[in-house]
Amino acid sequence: MPLDTLYINSIIESETKDKILRAIHTLEKEFGIPTWKKKDPLDELIVTILSQNTNDRNRDKGYQRLRASFPSWQDVLKADVALIEEAIRPAGLAVQKSRRMQGVLRWINNTFGGLTLQPLKSMKDDEVIELLTTQKGIGVKTAAVVLAFALDRDICPVDTHVHRIAHRLGWVSPKTTAEKVFYLIRPFIPNGKAPTFHLNLLEFGKTRCTARNPHCNNCPLQQDCIWEGSVRFRADV
Repeated sequence: MPLDTLYINSIIESETKDKILRAIHTLEKEFGIPTWKKKDPLDELIVTILSQNTNDRNRDKGYQRLRASFPSWQDVLKADVALIEEAIRPAGLAVQKSRRMQGVLRWINNTFGGLTLQPLKSMKDDEVIELLTTQKGIGVKTAAVVLAFALDRDICPVDTHVHRIAHRLGWVSPKTTAEKVFYLIRPFIPNGKAPTFHLNLLEFGKTRCTARNPHCNNCPLQQDCIWEGSVRFRADV
């Protein structure tokens, strides 16, 4: 690689790191340092599968109905898939999610000799991601959520909110996929900050930097925003 290209790349990486550090500091001032209640890894996995393509309210309703109908994961594994589908209907895509959920439970049971993900505790982060993503319905984001919030790993999952913010704040180039964003920003997040950064980005994406009609006025990260829809780029501002 030519020296001028290496130099340009190093500048881009340095600027990206500075932007991410600024976002971490700014969002901690804005929202504080969040905490969470750790779930069992298998519980977290199922909740995250249910969360795909829906909002928190519908996800939680679907999960509560699932657990009310099937108190154990063994019950879910043995159940008629149509009954699972009916239980999780509020979470959306019930036909798809019920079958994927049961398939994942079957795979876990066969792989680990029981319905548990506790063996993941002894595996490295990337090994866990590689293993879990062999299953249909489990992507890098879902695996990262399990790592961060059930296995205490220093990982920042990239969901739809983080993906959107990463583009708007210029951390990545246009059209970069969510999975690629995960790997690109990972080296720039300081040790111990990744899960709380994810939660603050989630809050920022839900309340300020929303997909539609974001609240750009007085945005604490406006200086780094490159989104053409921002107030910084509107002709009437």
